[in-house]
Amino acid sequence: MSRILDLLKRKKLTLVVSLPENNYELAKAAWENGADAIKVHINVFHNASKNVFGTLDEHREEFQRILNDSPVPVGIVIGMDTMVAESVLEEVVRMGFDFISLYGQHTPVSLCGRKDVSNFYAIDYSYSMEEIETISNSFLADILELSIIHHDEYGQRLNARDLAKYLKISQTAKIPTLLPTQRLIYPSDLKSLVACGIKAIMIGAIVTGKTKESLTLAVQEFRKEINKL
Repeated sequence: MSRILDLLKRKKLTLVVSLPENNYELAKAAWENGADAIKVHINVFHNASKNVFGTLDEHREEFQRILNDSPVPVGIVIGMDTMVAESVLEEVVRMGFDFISLYGQHTPVSLCGRKDVSNFYAIDYSYSMEEIETISNSFLADILELSIIHHDEYGQRLNARDLAKYLKISQTAKIPTLLPTQRLIYPSDLKSLVACGIKAIMIGAIVTGKTKESLTLAVQEFRKEINKL
């Protein structure tokens, strides 16, 4: 079993930090202040942070430092295109990444059903409940990432209708559900998210900001609230 899957099975709520840039000092700040796992990116334009992440070769040295030193699982987004993602898949697995996070429409078939890396299957706002039910009760995904907020609504405050959607999906899924902070989510919201069946919260740029100082503070605040659950 991968390290991230083990965390989700053992913990009431797992804290994942999606780094706003591929930077060792940000990664270190995350794991030193309470992150259970961290995530980096390549080959994507990231809507929340507005950053363009380059190729694996461009970030390889920084990734190797992070992977060598990180006491927590490290995952990666590997592209916005199936063929691009597939071209680096085997290499990132060899490097030691614990999980790969991709939208389903960008996920290579060769990632599905593997045992040597976990598949964060991200669904967006276009997925029907029937499709979600099929995905989350099959070999296609290990963890269901609920990236269901339309890009035009990124950063808006979490609301009760969002909770109803998360609850419905979590009631349907037989695999753990992870929620990225596409909405503005406060640490005080975590109790309600757990009540909706969410097993992991992944805080990113909308919540952490882009500096080491703001990320450190956000991780500390979310860790403190999770420890109260």
